[in-house]
Amino acid sequence: MKGIFNHQFTHETVGQRSPEQDLWMTVLSKAAHDAIYCTDRRESRLAISWFKTGGHNFRKVCEYAGREPAYVHRVMQLPIQRR
Repeated sequence: MKGIFNHQFTHETVGQRSPEQDLWMTVLSKAAHDAIYCTDRRESRLAISWFKTGGHNFRKVCEYAGREPAYVHRVMQLPIQRR
């Protein structure tokens, strides 16, 4: 597992996702669920902060999931505000 967070972001052909990309998409989806629906106040606040700050870890997870970090950040703003 050493170096797992150091690999380069690669663009894959549309429609072809690797198991690793699916895994990171699940991580991103879980964070979105926690930010919008989680009843645990602490977990919800942590997830909201993670999306709002858009830090290094956020950008890496988006890239590993094959998603543009700026797009994910923008899309999550309205659901977070409605929460």
